[in-house]
Amino acid sequence: MRKQVQLFGGVQMVHIQWKDRYNIDYKEIDAQHKVLLDLLNELIDLAGGSGHPEQITGIFHRLYEYVLTHFSTEEGYMRACNYPRLAEHEALHASFIQKMVELNNAFDPEDPHLLDETLDFIKTWYIDHILKADLDYAPTLKHYHSEAPIRAVLFDFDNVLCAFDQAKFLEGLAKLCGVQAKDLEGRLFHDSTLTQDYERGELNSDGFLAGVAALFGADLPEEAFIQAYTDGFSPTPAMFDLVQRIKRRYRVGLIANTTPWHFDHVITKTDIFSVFDSVSLSYEVGAIKPDPRLFEDALHKLDLMAEECLYIDDRPAFAQSATEHLLHGITYTTPIALMAELRRHKVTF
Repeated sequence: MRKQVQLFGGVQMVHIQWKDRYNIDYKEIDAQHKVLLDLLNELIDLAGGSGHPEQITGIFHRLYEYVLTHFSTEEGYMRACNYPRLAEHEALHASFIQKMVELNNAFDPEDPHLLDETLDFIKTWYIDHILKADLDYAPTLKHYHSEAPIRAVLFDFDNVLCAFDQAKFLEGLAKLCGVQAKDLEGRLFHDSTLTQDYERGELNSDGFLAGVAALFGADLPEEAFIQAYTDGFSPTPAMFDLVQRIKRRYRVGLIANTTPWHFDHVITKTDIFSVFDSVSLSYEVGAIKPDPRLFEDALHKLDLMAEECLYIDDRPAFAQSATEHLLHGITYTTPIALMAELRRHKVTF
């Protein structure tokens, strides 16, 4: 059932319900259209009497700001895929923004007639714009994912650029704790969330060390613990060489679920670190893969579209997550297999 709310002026406004026909079948654009719809419906609810004037003003400004973000995204995609009617679409966006500026300058959440005019304009634009202008560029955009030129290659770190032997860390920790290594693994990685919290940045290094010490009831000297914690990494020379060769033609980036100690004591010390154009770290972003925020952080830093980037990870689920978010995800097994995959994607090196 469609939800109706009563506006101050006595005119009923109806929620816009998302319909399949609004889909242009392009993940990011459809997702943004749904956010715009949520904001519009929230404005309708607040205007219907459930919100104070300052709340109504706040959601109107949020809607306006998100429209600008959405238009920028759309125009970026249309420009990248050489949409022939880009100028017309940009003119539609400019006209809408101008009207929104006029409404914003005159906006009074306590004026029912102005509120009616604002909501009616946005609702009409929303439906007409999606069903006409946006659906017109959809066929061109749908071809873009397979046709977009690769401009950057992004790499995971553990077990891609450097092999990681977790057993070495557990052996070193066992000596410090006086607990057998086989007992440490389950208690640290399965029965507690210390490592995940540290990777997300929810714990700092001192907090992580204190948590591990408390978990095993041991006094853990920081220097000795860091030595054990950062042991087990060994470079993969063939991958270092490949990254250097790729760098000659493409931008390269690092996307890693990692921690401050691994970053400071291992990653930055590798010969390959200096070549990266962007570095996206889980503890800085506040999310761990497969959370898309890590991919979004890399794309923002590189100022590239997802379709223009390859992402390489030894974890199939993480490579798949990249693909679901419109990058080209590749599961790493060996350097030789990776080179074959890169050639399949027309990456030269």
